[in-house]
Amino acid sequence: MEKTTATVNVTMDKNYDSEFCGSIPLHLVNLIQPHGVLLVLDTVDLRIMQASENVVQHFSMEMDSLLEKPLSQFLPENQYSDLKAKVESQGFKDKIPFSLTFLLQGQPKHFTALVHPKEAYVLVELEENDPDSTEASFIGLYQQIKYVTGLLKQAGTTQEVADIAATEVKKLTSFDRVLLYQFDPQWNGIVIAQAKEPDMDDYMDLRFPASDVPKQARDLYFSNPYRLIPTRSYEPVRLIPIINPMTQRFTDLSDCNLRSVATVHLEYLANLNVMASMSLPLIIENKLWGLVSCHNKTPICLNYEQRSSLELLSGIISAQLAGKEREKTILLRAGLHSIHAQLLEQLYRGASFTDGLLSGSPNILQLLGLTGAAVLYDGNVWTSGETPDKEELKKLAGWLRRNKSDKLIATDRLPHQYAQSQEYKELASGLIALAINADQGEYILGFRPEVLQTVSWGGNPNQAIQMEADGKSYHPRNSFATYQETVKFTSLPWEPEVLDAAEVLRSAVLEKIIKEKY
Repeated sequence: MEKTTATVNVTMDKNYDSEFCGSIPLHLVNLIQPHGVLLVLDTVDLRIMQASENVVQHFSMEMDSLLEKPLSQFLPENQYSDLKAKVESQGFKDKIPFSLTFLLQGQPKHFTALVHPKEAYVLVELEENDPDSTEASFIGLYQQIKYVTGLLKQAGTTQEVADIAATEVKKLTSFDRVLLYQFDPQWNGIVIAQAKEPDMDDYMDLRFPASDVPKQARDLYFSNPYRLIPTRSYEPVRLIPIINPMTQRFTDLSDCNLRSVATVHLEYLANLNVMASMSLPLIIENKLWGLVSCHNKTPICLNYEQRSSLELLSGIISAQLAGKEREKTILLRAGLHSIHAQLLEQLYRGASFTDGLLSGSPNILQLLGLTGAAVLYDGNVWTSGETPDKEELKKLAGWLRRNKSDKLIATDRLPHQYAQSQEYKELASGLIALAINADQGEYILGFRPEVLQTVSWGGNPNQAIQMEADGKSYHPRNSFATYQETVKFTSLPWEPEVLDAAEVLRSAVLEKIIKEKY
């Protein structure tokens, strides 16, 4: 893949999460994709009040023969009764899957249905199916899911889970490329695992700006277990009538899997050189952790059973990723706890808290992963490891005091916040400051050195959105060639567990100081 390089003083928290993209109402499009049919029913007797135009082809009936007719007119009595009972018992919350046989012109026609009870209406998504193949496909898919689950359980790390997931989803679906995509704190995504055909572009380890999956698209993953686009060259299908008769507004299609796709996203797929895509959310602790993103060079439409199996599998993958992340956290906490216990004993035994923190083994450097530490207290400065000189340390403490840093502060980009520290960025691009007495400029300071990072993006993130002259229309970037940025003036990030350990240590030091004084 083509590569371009930029060496710039960028920070990893630069915001690429476009407010403009995130404000577009994706759920109020009044359009669906044509691989299914959408009916909008009233909640009283399930009359068809709104329908997608393609219902005429699927039902072989004119729209006038369908609108305002009760659904009971087209379904066997037992199916209609079951559907109505389940809709009424759901409390307008969950999607309900059905196999429905519509009696059309005296002939049965079989559909897989997803029913979404809403407060003001009921959405029914229909896709034609072959009932004879459903049971066999379910058994085969169930066996495959059991096998993949077994592999995932054997994985030892987050990376192994991701690799297995990408490989097995590709086998299960036959997509040409499957990526596992993890969001960072700024909602940029990084490809952490990949399985692909040899002629597909390699996106492993590339980052993609947050505007590629803007906020409202991310939010919709909590309503939709997957997003399928069988072909980007489809013709959107309108709902008739245009305005929902029950709300006098556009119908909210947030929960609708058939919902049409924004034109800019279809352009995006074209620029990726793919015809079809499917994405599945990876949700951990009620937060969107990442996506499974599938691409195909030619149109492909997975049936309902296949999509349901992937919905189940994405939940299993999420659970395994969560488990591995918890294991990593537990191990880190256990290691820190061991060092912390020894350091506290040393702190309380020592003649002064400075000796306890900076001398012996373990010390504060080992606990917090530092290359240098300093204590500014009672007019004196003590140091250990590699630190700025004493005058610079006093100036830094003064800056902290002026900025009301009276508890704990941590940054992995100090030179971007305190320009004077650029002179010693090799020693202190990362700072953790534990206030002893902020009003007097008394702090415990810990330092991490600059770590130059080369960040590889899938295309230039500064050109992710290309606005037209009208300021309203926009297009995605047309190149995904690797674009590299060299990130300067940053250190390794501070782990949450390390910050917790620092806060506990600060409390112990304050207690020690009180005992020394009184």
